[in-house]
Amino acid sequence: MLNRFTSWLVTPWTQHITRSNYQRTDIANLSTYDSVKNGKKKYFRNNWSKWKQVPDEFFEPIAFDEIMDWKVAGWELPIDVCCLIRATNKDTKKVKEFVYKQRKAADNRIKELITDQNIELCITTHDAQHYLSFQDDDEGDI
Repeated sequence: MLNRFTSWLVTPWTQHITRSNYQRTDIANLSTYDSVKNGKKKYFRNNWSKWKQVPDEFFEPIAFDEIMDWKVAGWELPIDVCCLIRATNKDTKKVKEFVYKQRKAADNRIKELITDQNIELCITTHDAQHYLSFQDDDEGDI
């Protein structure tokens, strides 16, 4: 018995898998294996027509206020993140996002971003969300 076990350790593991065992495994039957072999991506069918045929009574209606409470007011930042800052350029509508673990670094970034009047800021902390934008009046106050 011991000699048989030690011979199994010495020989390559591929010799111990018989062709019938290999064909029964899931790996041999995966279509993704064929797609990798052929260089083509596997096609995933879109079943939108089945969802379209489902009557409206099967879906539970959700009020707008519930969605706002759930998605907008229900944000969660990771514990190690202190602040998340989103700066949106008013002209190009491009958004830059900054994530900070230390409050001092976030304060420095906010001071830097406030100098540009063409940027709107959305600052998110664990407790609140703040929106800062320059007004279009003559004073130019935030």
